[in-house]
Amino acid sequence: MWITGKHPVEELMASGRQKPRRLLLSESVSSEDRKRLAGSASVLGIPCLECPREEWERRTGERGGTGFAAELEEYRYADFHEWAAALPERALVFLLDGITDPQNMGAILRNARAFGVDGVIVPKDRSCPVTAAVFRASAGAAAHVPIVLVTNMARTVETLQEKGFWLYAAAEEGETDISAMKPAARTGIVLGSEERGIRKLVREKCDGSVRIPMEPGVDSLNVGVTAGILAFHLRNLMAK
Repeated sequence: MWITGKHPVEELMASGRQKPRRLLLSESVSSEDRKRLAGSASVLGIPCLECPREEWERRTGERGGTGFAAELEEYRYADFHEWAAALPERALVFLLDGITDPQNMGAILRNARAFGVDGVIVPKDRSCPVTAAVFRASAGAAAHVPIVLVTNMARTVETLQEKGFWLYAAAEEGETDISAMKPAARTGIVLGSEERGIRKLVREKCDGSVRIPMEPGVDSLNVGVTAGILAFHLRNLMAK
């Protein structure tokens, strides 16, 4: 897939997790940016190609873009066991159950990186894969945040609990107000889709549920906004 946009491409080049096959820059990119990215590509041992604007659009399939593109052969998900073994004693993770919209997925990843979330777990089914659209929506955060692909989310909740995590479902009617929550050293938040929420079995496996207090008449928040509020608040609490 082609990752396009100046910032997403720069983030991809700076990632220690993902490595593009090649860069493709259109003639509309400034000579300064071309020189800088060509230098980065040389260090990584990948080709940096330049072409006319029309050729760039034909290859990437994007019209009216910035002229920056990097080809990623395959997104590299983190291995669950290796990722879990490397987690610090104090860790915050997101588990996404049924998030299928690329914009929401990207927003969650962007918040995860901004607020130091240690990883994002997604199921193989009923989930948005990491695509070029997700990369753009995440502003390149998808190149840095460990994203773990699992087969069974309910079983993954149990495995994390065995590793000392306390898992909470984010829900409008959650038992605990986020302002009153006392997170464990290892805390996981399960986020569900706005349409269907968290699946019953996954929610039943959680140790509790948490809600964000809102003014009367507001039904719910976008899941990306919810993720940002929870990550910011929990990181502050866990740092104390």
